[in-house]
Amino acid sequence: MKKFLVLAVAAAAMFGCQIKDIPSVSFNQDSYTVSSQGGELIIPVNSTGVDDVQITYQSGMDAWEVDPETGDRTPSGWIKVVKVIEDYEQTRELAQWTSGICLQIEPNESGVERIGYVTVRSFMAESKVTIKQGF
Repeated sequence: MKKFLVLAVAAAAMFGCQIKDIPSVSFNQDSYTVSSQGGELIIPVNSTGVDDVQITYQSGMDAWEVDPETGDRTPSGWIKVVKVIEDYEQTRELAQWTSGICLQIEPNESGVERIGYVTVRSFMAESKVTIKQGF
């Protein structure tokens, strides 16, 4: 009987301490402020793997360049993803590690503050961080 009790307690402890594999994405900060000169910015991301990175802007015109002669628009944007820096410290079935998103920020010559958003997705989880650029 004593052996059964010890085994039951050990089994309960083992199953109670299991790591749950739940997709997640989080940033160390809610927002980053960059200078008007632009440059490279690396944002740390804690996740179960970076599956996708999307850039959106507060102003729709920040995502386009307009040809002054024709008025035609081409996609541009002032934030560009250079690369996703991976660090594969896999410790469980659904890995959890710190990655980095390397961004190239164009100089701000608009005369107004610009705001953009970087959204990172891991499986079905996603999180958004704000990028603010002064003028």
